[in-house]
Amino acid sequence: MATTTRHNAQPISYYWNLVKDMGDSQKLELVTMLIDSVKPVVEKTEVAEDEEYSLRPFTVEELNARIDQAEAQIAAGLVVSHEDMMREWEEELAREEQEEHEIAKAI
Repeated sequence: MATTTRHNAQPISYYWNLVKDMGDSQKLELVTMLIDSVKPVVEKTEVAEDEEYSLRPFTVEELNARIDQAEAQIAAGLVVSHEDMMREWEEELAREEQEEHEIAKAI
C-alpha cells in the first residue's frame, strides 16, 4: 500500500484545538467527510482481499485464536496501555504547543 507524506501548514495541536471548539454536528460532518475522503483510497488497495482485513464473519475458533494471540501479546508486554498512550499523546501535544509558543515569541 502506498504511503503519502503529510505536509501540515500548522502543527497537529492547531487542528486539535479547532476540533475541540466544534459543535457535535460539525464534528459529525467532519468525520463523515474524512471517511468519505479515505474510502476511494481503501477501495483502490488490496487490503480488503487480505485475510487479516477481511470483512467476512469470523468463526468462533478464529475469534478464540485472536483472543489467545492478544492475551499472549499482553503477557509478553508487547502492548501499550491506554493510559500510557494517552499520557504520551498529551506530552506530544504539550511539546508542540510549547514549540508554537516559542516560535510566536521569536516573531
